[in-house]
Amino acid sequence: MRHKYVLIALFILVLSSLSACSDKKMGNPVIENSSIEIGTTQNPNDGLLHFLIQIHDSGMEPDQEYKVRFVIQNPYISDLIETEKLEIPETYKTLHVENAILTGSSWEIKKEFTLDELKKSIKKNQAIIVELYDENRTIAQEVITTIKDNRGEPIVKVNSEAKMEQIELKETNEIAIFGEAVRDSIEEPGIVDIINPPYKFNLGEESYFLWITEDDGYIMNSEDTHTIYSLSNRSFKKVKEFIVNKD
Repeated sequence: MRHKYVLIALFILVLSSLSACSDKKMGNPVIENSSIEIGTTQNPNDGLLHFLIQIHDSGMEPDQEYKVRFVIQNPYISDLIETEKLEIPETYKTLHVENAILTGSSWEIKKEFTLDELKKSIKKNQAIIVELYDENRTIAQEVITTIKDNRGEPIVKVNSEAKMEQIELKETNEIAIFGEAVRDSIEEPGIVDIINPPYKFNLGEESYFLWITEDDGYIMNSEDTHTIYSLSNRSFKKVKEFIVNKD
């Protein structure tokens, strides 16, 4: 009877050892890194949000077939591209090559956004998850927290010592004028040699730079200095009148 228990104990030890070896084999990093990019280096202003992943399949089973999907759990991001799940149609098979496999999916940004809000949303708990999966199980997954902006140099580099007048909006009608100015503004392709903004104002948690000339007005979200917007004629007149009367 004692020999029987010894054999059982040895059998359990062998199984544990094999399981540990298997776990060690499958414990190698499968997802080398993952990220979200705005535009590409080849086309910085393509208006797309790029979901990218590098896969190192040496830690996977031989001849394993799998697919890739991005699950978006943050409403701000899913609202921007109008979808909650991105599934890459291709089926991949483990190659066990030294170099990592790079793949991903690109989706059009359907609505206006600020870089600061996008960064905050991506860094929230499990906002975007990338998964490798087959028909029966999830093979590997990772939460994406890295975002890269490829849109090049900002249109405006605001000097930290630049003198800007802070416009304080206190009355309801004042907030309405500047709120309308933001809503009705039109994105411009870019303006070169633009000077430091003379004004700055806040609407809720957002802050904006403001330029007013004799004939035109422009605004820019202070957290997204890659994009500038021109005021509509109606808003330009109201904002300019407000500044003249205030002075």
